[in-house]
Amino acid sequence: MKRILFIVVVSTLLFGCGSKEEQQTSFYNNDFEVMGNWSTKEQLTTEASHSGTFSTYTDSTSIFSQTMVASNKQLKNKTVKSITANVWVMSKLQNAKGKLVLSIDKNDKSVVWQGSDIQNTVKVPNKWDLVQLKIDLKEPLTDDMVIKLYGLNEGKSKVYWDDFSLTFE
Repeated sequence: MKRILFIVVVSTLLFGCGSKEEQQTSFYNNDFEVMGNWSTKEQLTTEASHSGTFSTYTDSTSIFSQTMVASNKQLKNKTVKSITANVWVMSKLQNAKGKLVLSIDKNDKSVVWQGSDIQNTVKVPNKWDLVQLKIDLKEPLTDDMVIKLYGLNEGKSKVYWDDFSLTFE
């Protein structure tokens, strides 16, 4: 009986003592195995993937990857001060040009748009590299805002994108 009481007390202390900052962080990710909040573009492939079976791609004719779309209404954290975006990127050729793009739209107009160049990170052909982007918000997000995350191809080579994630802090 004492052992069970000890386990209950320790468990309560461990799970109940999280900091407020930890509780304010929200994390969303998708790897194309489940389509969830993705656009309906047909750019899924099994040619290459960082995890699972599927990834999205861009090339000279399809310059935008699948787009992760999330309404601010869906977010658990309503006091977002920054957003960090991540994606795993791979190209079969050297010097792939493109950007990981994070956009915040209101009434179908972009109020925040930021891109992180993939060529600063993706330098070796046929190797997956993590590309990151962080935005510090100057104004709070409102419920009528939509967050979009996607890959943008600025070159001619095929680029694979997988395991997109967003962290709201």
